[in-house]
Amino acid sequence: MTFFDAMCANLLSMGITTAFYVCASLLLLGEIPYKNRRHYYTIFWTLMLYIFACALVGTIFYKTGLFALPHSGGEVIIDYFTIFGSILFLRAMYEKSFGTYLATAVFLNILYSFGWNLSDIFSPDKFYYLGNMSDRKQYLFQEWVVIPFCLFLTLAFLYKTKAGKLFGQWENQKLKPLILVFLGLYPALQQIVQEVVEISAKDAGYNPATTVIFLLIIYMIFIYTGREEMQQRRIEEQNISLEQQGAYIENLEGLQREVRRFRHDFRNMMSGMYLQAEEGNLTAIQTYIQEMTEDFDLQVGNQIRLMNQLANIRITEVKGLFLEKMKKMQEEEIHWELEVLNPFEKTRMRSTDLCRCLGILLDNAMEEVKGKKDGRIHIMISRQSGYTTLRVKNTMYSAVEFHRLGSLGYSTKGADRGVGLNNYKNILEKYEKALSFTMIQDGEFVQELKIQEA
Repeated sequence: MTFFDAMCANLLSMGITTAFYVCASLLLLGEIPYKNRRHYYTIFWTLMLYIFACALVGTIFYKTGLFALPHSGGEVIIDYFTIFGSILFLRAMYEKSFGTYLATAVFLNILYSFGWNLSDIFSPDKFYYLGNMSDRKQYLFQEWVVIPFCLFLTLAFLYKTKAGKLFGQWENQKLKPLILVFLGLYPALQQIVQEVVEISAKDAGYNPATTVIFLLIIYMIFIYTGREEMQQRRIEEQNISLEQQGAYIENLEGLQREVRRFRHDFRNMMSGMYLQAEEGNLTAIQTYIQEMTEDFDLQVGNQIRLMNQLANIRITEVKGLFLEKMKKMQEEEIHWELEVLNPFEKTRMRSTDLCRCLGILLDNAMEEVKGKKDGRIHIMISRQSGYTTLRVKNTMYSAVEFHRLGSLGYSTKGADRGVGLNNYKNILEKYEKALSFTMIQDGEFVQELKIQEA
């Protein structure tokens, strides 16, 4: 087989392999966030470069006999090369941590080996002599038909087992250095285990059990880190639950004081109304009852409504954020209102990013009205027509240059500020279906975040 023939065959094989890697990445890491058309062009050319580079290196190794290095050294080098290339194209596709890139690249390599081992069922212990036309045809059929079919079965297995959910449990975790070292050494460790298995089994051939062993090890790592994340989340939920209970108790105590005070004044109010009733002044009675109802609603009703609105927030991290901000605004005597039109249970934006965005908007609103007697903040959360809308509205006291909003260093609060909205803008750039709107309405500054859920 000439260099050109081998290169063409490797290009097609690498095209199939890369298609598998991309599909598996989508199942594990989710949709590719759309930034702009240039982003997709970058992904396309990165994948093309990856296919060409791997095919070229593989052809050179084949023609020069480097695959015959002792202890399968050539295959180990190729594995490292493909893992490094996978990290690069994953970086072009997603905005993740290096640990996520490395773990995903190694897992993709293992999954490919798993699918490749499945194909051995159709031709067990088969060695091909590519100089022979018959063997070459069988080899190409195996490479371009049987292996793609087995890779498809592997993808179906990923989809059915919802492996992406498992990935999502540890993705935000900072993987320990020891785990990263283990993942980085995977190709070499895999070869060591392979040779140990061969010696113990007195078998000189490739044993697919090594792939299954490492697949189980990586799975156990993901389960372990995912369990740590779940435990941490459970602790956070318990802390937020305690904060919420504390807030409820504090509000109930306030309600009790207000009801006791209202009950104390109720006799006097009823006496006044009784005299007006004796005089037959119905208009005065109606006015008196209305004033009494408004007074009760002002004293007690607002606190009841606030706790009802908080109960509508079902995302633990978001509720924790509002409890923290609520306590701070009460300490600084900032008047604020919360309106949650229907239960807020989930959103496609990651809860950590959503809390960062809401925290920035709330902090800016609090800074604007802090110390102002007539300052007000109104927060609204709604879910309608496939969109989640989060709006923060505050009384406006400073002039705003809209064209500079979100620029690093720009702030109406003075020098050395303006970082928050720039971070807010950078976070939203990761989400193609999250839109931000800024406007002024009736002397109030409005920041709105819309997330397309459908």
